[in-house]
Amino acid sequence: MAVFTRENLHLPAADAGPLLPAGARASALLWQGAAAGAGLVLGAGQVYGGAAPFGLALVIGCPPGYLFAAGAGALAAGLVFQPLAMGLRLAGALAAAVAGRWLGGGRPRTGALAGCLTLLAVQALELFFAGGVPDPAGLAATGCTALLAAGFGWAFVQFPPQQARGACLLLAVGVACLQRFAAGPWAPGLALAAAAGLCAAIAGTLEQTAVLSIAFAAALTAASPGLCYAALAVALGSLAASCLYPGERWRCAGVFTAGCTLGALAAPDAAGVLPLAAGAGLGACVALALPGEWLRAVFPAPAPPAPAQGLGGAARRLSGVADTLSDIAETVNAVCARQMPPRGENFDFVVEHVARTTCKTCTRRSRCWVRGYATAMDGLYQLKPALESRGRVEVEDLPGQLSVCIHPGDLCMAANHGYRLWRSRRQTRARAATLRAALTEQYSALASALAQLAGKLGQAGLPDPRREAKVAQLFAGLGLEALECSVTADLAGRLTVSVTIARTRFTAEEAAALGAEVGRLCRRDLEEPEITHCRTVTMLTFSEKPLFRAQFGAAAHAARGQAVSGDALEQFCDASGRAQMLLCDGMGTGRAAAVDGQMAARLTSQLLRAGFAAESAARLVNVALGLKNAEQESGATLDLLTVDLYTGRAGLFKAGAAPSFLVRGGVPHPLEGASLPMGVLDTVVGRSTTFGLDAGDWVVLVSDGVLADGSEWLLQQLQLCAKLDHTPEQAARAIADAAVRRAGEKQDDITVAVLRLAASKGVGAA
Repeated sequence: MAVFTRENLHLPAADAGPLLPAGARASALLWQGAAAGAGLVLGAGQVYGGAAPFGLALVIGCPPGYLFAAGAGALAAGLVFQPLAMGLRLAGALAAAVAGRWLGGGRPRTGALAGCLTLLAVQALELFFAGGVPDPAGLAATGCTALLAAGFGWAFVQFPPQQARGACLLLAVGVACLQRFAAGPWAPGLALAAAAGLCAAIAGTLEQTAVLSIAFAAALTAASPGLCYAALAVALGSLAASCLYPGERWRCAGVFTAGCTLGALAAPDAAGVLPLAAGAGLGACVALALPGEWLRAVFPAPAPPAPAQGLGGAARRLSGVADTLSDIAETVNAVCARQMPPRGENFDFVVEHVARTTCKTCTRRSRCWVRGYATAMDGLYQLKPALESRGRVEVEDLPGQLSVCIHPGDLCMAANHGYRLWRSRRQTRARAATLRAALTEQYSALASALAQLAGKLGQAGLPDPRREAKVAQLFAGLGLEALECSVTADLAGRLTVSVTIARTRFTAEEAAALGAEVGRLCRRDLEEPEITHCRTVTMLTFSEKPLFRAQFGAAAHAARGQAVSGDALEQFCDASGRAQMLLCDGMGTGRAAAVDGQMAARLTSQLLRAGFAAESAARLVNVALGLKNAEQESGATLDLLTVDLYTGRAGLFKAGAAPSFLVRGGVPHPLEGASLPMGVLDTVVGRSTTFGLDAGDWVVLVSDGVLADGSEWLLQQLQLCAKLDHTPEQAARAIADAAVRRAGEKQDDITVAVLRLAASKGVGAA
C-alpha cells in the first residue's frame, strides 16, 4: 500500500503490519471513493458547447493522496460521457497529468504542464493525420479545455474546499457538471443551485447569497445556455429571499417560490417551465428538509459588529459587491456587443435549407446550381416578400426563374419549412437579448442600491460611551443583558440608540414604556423602538422624534363597468423617518391593469421599506414588469413622494405618471415632468424633483382618470379644500367624487392620495 504525505512517496516494509486501524481504513476508502466520484462527475461536465476541463483540473489540483482515484474517475467519465475524439484526447492528457505529478513529487505545476501539453499534442497529431485540414470547433474545444483546466487546477490548489471560497468554487463547478446528467425536464445542476441558494438565504448573509447566486447563474449559463432564464429565476428568488426575510425559513421559501414563478415568465415556451419547476421545486424541498443545526454549521451567525469599525468594514464590503455587480453587467454587455452574429440570421438560411433538402438529390442540380446559379438565387430571393406577408408560398407564387424546377411542390414545402425555422431562430435570439438586458439591468440596479446602502453605512455617527453605559445598565436592571449597545449621533446631531439582546417579545405598552425610559436617560424625545427579530437575537432601534408628522388621506373609484381598479396606492412611514406615498396606475382598466398596478406598488413599497432609494427601486421593479410583460404591451406608471420628516425635504419621482400638485398657503402649484411608464423599455425613463415642505403644506397625487376633464377644475377644488380647512381624507373624497361626476360615461380608474405635513407634538421648531 502506498501512502502519500505531502510531496514524498513512502513504501512501508512488507512486515510492518496494518498501517491503519479498521475504522480508519474504512474512512480512507470512503474518501478515495469520494475522490473517484468527484472525478466521475467533473470529468463528465461540458461548458461552452464542447470544452471539458474539469476532470483534468481535478487531477491537477487534488491532494496527492487522491491522485489515482480522481484520475480513474475522470478517465472513466471522459470515455463514457464525452464524444469519442474528445474522450481519447482527455485520456491521454489525464494519463500524462497523473504520471507527471507522480514523477514530479506531486507538484500540481508538473501535472498541469504534462496534461495540457499532451492534450494539445494529441490535437496536433489528429490534425497531422487528417491531412492538415483544421476542424475549427475541435481546435476551439481543445484549446479552451487546456486553458480552463490549467486555470481551474490552480484555483483548486489555492482555494481548498475547507475554505468558503473553495466550497463556492466546487459547488459552482458541480452545478455545471451535473447538467451533463440532465434528462428531459430533470436538471440536477439547477436543483443543486436552487438548494444551495435557498440555504444561503435562510442561514447566510446577503453577501454570501449574492456571491453564490452569481456563481451558480454563471455556471448554469455556461453549461446549459438554454436554461439562462432558469438561472436568472433561481438567482432572483434567492436574492429576494435574503433581502426581504433573512433567517426566516418559510418566508424565505415563499419569496423564493415567487421569484422563480416570476422568472418562469421569461421561459421561451410553456415546456421550458418544466425544468425550472422540477429543479427549483426539488432544491427548495431539500433546503427546507435540512436541519437548522446543519445550516448554522455551514453558515455561522456573524458576530455583533463593533459600532464604528464593523460598520465601516460592512460599508467597504457592500461597496465591493456593488462594484462587482456593476462590472458583471458592463462585461456582459461588452462581450455581447463584440460577438459575431450567429449564422442563419439572414434569408440565406432559407436558400441553403431549400438547396439541402430539395435540390441535393435532384437530377438537375448541376444545371440549376452550377450553370444557372445566379438565376436560381434570384428566383429564391423573389420568394421572400410572399413568405414575409403570408408566411408561406404556393406553386403559383414561384417566379419565372424557377419555372425549370421539376419538383415545384417540394420546393415550396422546403421554402415554407425553412422560413419557419429562420423566423424561430430570430425570435429565439430576440428573447435571449431581452433576457440579457433584464439580467444586466438587474445587476446594475442592485449595484446602485448596494452602493447607496454602503454610503449610508459609511456615514455612521460618532459613539457616545456615556449614554451607552446608561442604556446598557437600564437593560441589565430589567434582566435583559445587552449583547451589543451603541448610541451614535449623525452629522445632523440626531441620536440613534441600537440595542441587541437575546430574543425577547415586547407588548405595545412595554415598547412604549421602554422608549420613554431610554429617552429620559439620553435626554432626548425618542420614538417607540423599531423591533427586529433575527435568529436568536432581538434588535431594538430608538430614533429621535422627527420635526414633522405625516397625515394621509385617500379615495378611489374603479372605472365604469369594472369591479376592480387598475390603480394601487401605498402610504406609510418607514423606520428611517421618511413618509412614503406611492401611486401606481396599471395601463388600461380591469383585472389585467390591476395586476400590473398592484405588483408595481407592492414591490416598490417592499424595496423602499428595505432602504432602497426611489430610482433603484424603480429600476428593479421595471425589470420585474418587463419580464412579466415580455409578450404583452403593458406596464404601470409610478408616482412616488418621499418626505424626510426630520427636515421637510421632499423628493418626487415620476415614471409616466399624471401631474401632481403642491398646495402651499392655500395656493395649488402643479408638479409635472415628461417620463415613460415602467415595464415598457429596458431601462426606466423617469424624472426626479426635489423641493422643501413646511407644516401645513399638502402634496396631492392623482391618477390620469382624475384629469380626464383637464386640471383647471382640480386647481380650483384644491384651493376650496384649503380654504375650508379639510382634512386630507375629506379633501381626497371631495376630489374623487367630483372627478367621477365630471367623467360621466367615460370614467377611468380614479385615485386621489393626499399628504399633509404637520408639526410633531412636543417637538420644538428647529
